Amino acid sequence: MNILKSHSLRLVGLVLPVALLATTARAETRHLDLTPENTAVLLHTDSVVGSMDGQFGKVSGTLDYDLANQTCHVDLTMDATTVHMGTVLERKAAKSGGMLDSEHYPTAHYVGDCSPRVVKGQVRSRMVGRMTLRGQTHPLTLSTQMVFNANTLSVLDSTGTFDGRQWGLSTMLHTVKPQMRTETRITLPAPHC
Repeated sequence: MNILKSHSLRLVGLVLPVALLATTARAETRHLDLTPENTAVLLHTDSVVGSMDGQFGKVSGTLDYDLANQTCHVDLTMDATTVHMGTVLERKAAKSGGMLDSEHYPTAHYVGDCSPRVVKGQVRSRMVGRMTLRGQTHPLTLSTQMVFNANTLSVLDSTGTFDGRQWGLSTMLHTVKPQMRTETRITLPAPHC
């Protein structure tokens, strides 16, 4: 009986720290629903008449991030019918069949995971994922900057460049450059004390 009790106590002594560690790890993971109030998704390209900048009016999705490991998972949907551009002409061109084709493909989607890595002796973060645009899905890696305030993630900025032709976007008879830049800024709420 004493041997059984002794083994049980040793087992509890081994399992309890692991259980506490798992609880701590779960406590570090945070979740945020992405909305237009906390998430801005911008697009930029150049044309023969100048820069074209746009922003998706409606976005939705989730961000799950682990403060201890400085990693995250993003699942973001953008409503292509709500893209705002500088002028009405640019907005019509962006929504047209040659570009976003929002009539046939009303949403764009990005899913990715971010993690830190060391580049030339400095810690950098990147998000490796896949973007669906015009019904086509391809890999897209973004540079990511995590901004912390008092050891709490407050902003997640992700930027990247991609060749729109890979997703079937037109260069509009070579009037629009194929390289496009995207930036996503997620602003997290201050922690409740």
